[in-house]
Amino acid sequence: NVKGAYLEVVADTVGSVGVIVAGVLVAATGDAWWDTGIALVIAVFVAVRAVILGREVLAVLAQHAPSGMAPDDVSAALGAIAGVTDVHDLHLWTLTSGMNVATAHLMTAPNVDAHTVLDQARSVMRSEFGVEHATLQVEPDTHTGCKEVSW
Repeated sequence: NVKGAYLEVVADTVGSVGVIVAGVLVAATGDAWWDTGIALVIAVFVAVRAVILGREVLAVLAQHAPSGMAPDDVSAALGAIAGVTDVHDLHLWTLTSGMNVATAHLMTAPNVDAHTVLDQARSVMRSEFGVEHATLQVEPDTHTGCKEVSW
């Protein structure tokens, strides 16, 4: 991903600058330990960033809910839309860095305009949670198909 490539360039730059600084310090002082010391600093710099990036990558691969986005909060916000009687099959995950997506089923009371509910739900997902792409299924409360799924 772009962040990984960026961190690779930064690490290469820090490494190059570190080698130059170490060379100057060794030449100026005659102490060879500068080379080892700066190499260790560079290694720590790269390792910390690699661990942070690795955590983010694993969260994407494991399809975890995005950090800072609690499923209960999303469900409550969608359930607060006028005419929505239930929210189920809610799934939140990060598709790639900075791109969070969601799916959910919204059950509605009789005589509720599904288009209005859908527009309001998409607006809630975008404005409150920063989810630009949400696949939302609006169902009348008489629909029982989801309850029939056995797995």
